[in-house]
Amino acid sequence: MAKLLAPGGTTEMAMAVLDEGADAVYVGPYGWSWRQSAFELRDAEIKEVCKAAKARGREVRAAFNTYLHSTEIPQLLKKVEKYVEWGVSGLLMSDIGSIALVLTHFPSLEIHTSVGCAIINVEEIRFYREIGAKFIVLPYNLTVEEVAELKRAVDVGIEIFLFQPLHEGILCPGKCAMSSYLAARRSVDAEGKDHFLGSASRGGSCRRVCRARWNFTIDDGPYPDEVELKEDANLLLWDLPGYILQAGVEYLKIQGRERSVPLVRDIVRFYRKVVDSILASPGEISMERFALEWQELRTRWEHEREKRAGLLISETTKLEHFSR
Repeated sequence: MAKLLAPGGTTEMAMAVLDEGADAVYVGPYGWSWRQSAFELRDAEIKEVCKAAKARGREVRAAFNTYLHSTEIPQLLKKVEKYVEWGVSGLLMSDIGSIALVLTHFPSLEIHTSVGCAIINVEEIRFYREIGAKFIVLPYNLTVEEVAELKRAVDVGIEIFLFQPLHEGILCPGKCAMSSYLAARRSVDAEGKDHFLGSASRGGSCRRVCRARWNFTIDDGPYPDEVELKEDANLLLWDLPGYILQAGVEYLKIQGRERSVPLVRDIVRFYRKVVDSILASPGEISMERFALEWQELRTRWEHEREKRAGLLISETTKLEHFSR
């Protein structure tokens, strides 16, 4: 049965998605996940979320999806030990060695590969399954048929983002280092954890620099066409029955730790309704009745995404005097 995995960028957001019917909430421990610290939780907050989730019979996943220095490994194990005691039942991880190490100490944990792994083919899926990952997150651009084929090839749980496949453009989450070059700043907290502003892979955030206006020249003259480096995916609807009923996807992930609580709450409420309707239908189900609400949510999502991207690009420009 497909489960909704929803973001908890703040305690308020985590409680909201649990109240709206998310089967699991994922949170980012401060300094250890692919988001800025404003959208990560301190240990006391994670403990509070675990308590609330347990009372509702729901799951908590913690995102330890940065790439670690050797000095951070002992801190990682201490934190995971605490979280397991509080009720965290799974981790979202990228670092290969850390995945294997965590499972030797905590074999009952369910490991989800993070988007930072940038898994794009069946042999990568096979490899991560062999080192112990239980759920594999796939990129945005795979169709229902492609996901079903991967599922048949490897006996592993599949997690997909609730985004439409991209038929044009390029989107390679986990395989971009642009932010690291354009907004690099480091700080070390009281626990000795290194916080690296410029790289999501080291606990900072993607700076959305691919969304900036880039001017290209050819033969010392302007390129005749406007160049966009990235096309963003948008909220999924029409193919959702196929992913659930045909491809057998186990987790449907909603991104948005940095989005507003009202928007994330409404998205979770919407997808809870849609997924329940699909699961309750023995045959084909039309998505048409959900289309109006879906369009409204898409518009709100696009608005917040563009606003967020603009802020991040502006911050990067100020930080590094980056000329686009």
